[in-house]
Amino acid sequence: MAKKLLKDRLKERREELKAKGQSGNLFFIKADTTTRVRILPAGAEEEFVKEITQFYLGGEIKGVISPASFHEPCAIMEAYDELKESKDDDDKSLAKKFTPRQRFLALCVIYKDQAGKEIDEQNSPKFIVLTSGMYQDILNLYLDEAEWGDMTDPVNGYDLKLGRTGSGKTDTEYTVTACKNTPAPKAFSKKVYDMDEEVRKITPSYEDTKKIIAQFLNIKEDDDDEKPAKKGLKKLGKKDID
Repeated sequence: MAKKLLKDRLKERREELKAKGQSGNLFFIKADTTTRVRILPAGAEEEFVKEITQFYLGGEIKGVISPASFHEPCAIMEAYDELKESKDDDDKSLAKKFTPRQRFLALCVIYKDQAGKEIDEQNSPKFIVLTSGMYQDILNLYLDEAEWGDMTDPVNGYDLKLGRTGSGKTDTEYTVTACKNTPAPKAFSKKVYDMDEEVRKITPSYEDTKKIIAQFLNIKEDDDDEKPAKKGLKKLGKKDID
């Protein structure tokens, strides 16, 4: 069988990476907007928000959930650690460009309107990305049994309005507002979601993370050269990313 041209192989790789890029699987609250959501239940004794480790790699890759979220090997984390510990200042500067961040994900029904009348079917269910402050506000509501309690309850729960003002690092503020108690939408009222299972669906494998970090660091395929494109990144040589 004839070997595919490099250009064709790279096109296929690009499509694979687009499919693995995580931003399309996550819903971010846009600047100066308010989004109404219903957090879906994860079971009586299971946490309904999942803390994850995420890398933002920009470009076509965007955000990637790290397998390290499940205490599993991640090639992106390995590359980050190696660059961070390097004695080369350029390596350290490169590591700063994709420093891992902790994020909080809640699987939600998302509404198109503020009244909760029309479900955004294209984006439901989908993971909402929460800041630590928003998560704390949600926990405060959940633990306030006298006033609010469990917002994920399919019968006696309630929707939340998640607001965001500002767009910069210093002027952005987030708000969490509880709505009156209402039953969950019928299409989502009977299922209980396994958060680990749902997050794993959008988490790349170790092999995928090798391909993703290779693209980010511009490590190219070359049939005649098996040396890594960046010194110190021995684990990401060509023989490892083919």
